[in-house]
Amino acid sequence: MRCLQIRRHRPRTKPPFEPRHHQNSVRGRTGRPGDSISIGSPSSEPPVSMYTVPNFATLRRVLDRLYQRYDPPCRAEGDDVLGTLVRTILSQQTTRAATDQAFGALLEHFQGDWHRIAHSAPSELETLIRPAGLARQKAQRIQALLTRVFDDMQRYDLEHLHQMEPEKARTYLLTFKGVGPKTAAFTLMAACAMPLFPMDTHIFRIFERLGWLDPSLDDETAHRQMQALIPPEDRLPAHMALVEHGRTLCRARNPLCERCPILDDCPTGAATPSSD
Repeated sequence: MRCLQIRRHRPRTKPPFEPRHHQNSVRGRTGRPGDSISIGSPSSEPPVSMYTVPNFATLRRVLDRLYQRYDPPCRAEGDDVLGTLVRTILSQQTTRAATDQAFGALLEHFQGDWHRIAHSAPSELETLIRPAGLARQKAQRIQALLTRVFDDMQRYDLEHLHQMEPEKARTYLLTFKGVGPKTAAFTLMAACAMPLFPMDTHIFRIFERLGWLDPSLDDETAHRQMQALIPPEDRLPAHMALVEHGRTLCRARNPLCERCPILDDCPTGAATPSSD
C-alpha cells in the first residue's frame, strides 16, 4: 500500500508538540483521569509537521505485535446482540478480565435468564457485577436496558439489528441510556459483523503518537480514515488490543515506552527519554 500524506501543518505560535482538539471532539473531553489525551509533557507527542497513513507492512507488524502481547479475541465469543451489549456496558472504564468476571458471574447466577436479571433486586445485581466497577450505575443501566428492550420487542432480543443498516442500528442503540457511540459501534461490530471500527480516547492517543492520525482532524474524519485503514477481519482484535495497550502502557500520562512492543514504529516513544 502506498503511503499517503494526510496533512501538513502550518507553523504555530503554540509549543510545537501540543495537539489541538475540537470542542466537540471525544479526544478533548475529560472523563476519568486516564482518558485524557493531554499528557502534560512537550516531548510526549510526535512532531506535528506531518502525519502519514502507514503502509500495509507497517500496519501488519504493529497489529501482530499488539496481538502477541494482549492476545485479543479474533471474533465475538458467541454472545447474541443483547448479551454483547450488556457485556459492553459492563466493560466501560474497566479491564477485559474484570468484564469477563462480572459478566460470567451475572450469567451463572441467573442462568442466562434476562427476565430474572431485569427484575432482580438492584443490590443483588450490584454485588454480582462489582468486579467491573461502577456497580450501582451499571446495574441501573442494565435493568433499564432490559426493560426497554422487552417493551420494544415483547421479548429480550435484539437480533433484528442484524437486518438493519449500520447507521440505523447505531442510531437505535444510542437511544438507550448509558449507550454512547463507542458502545453502540462495538456492539454492532462484534455481534453483527457490521463494518465499524469504534475508537475511544486510548485509540486516538495511540494513533496520534504513532504519527498515523492528525490530531486536528474532527472525529468523524478521523474515524473514517482509521476505519478505512483497518481490515475488516482485524477490527475486533485491533480494537481490543489497542484499548488494552492504551490502558496499560501507552497511557495518557507517564507512558511506559520502554516496555512498549511497538516502540520501533513509534516516533513519540523514540523521542521520549527512558525512565531507566
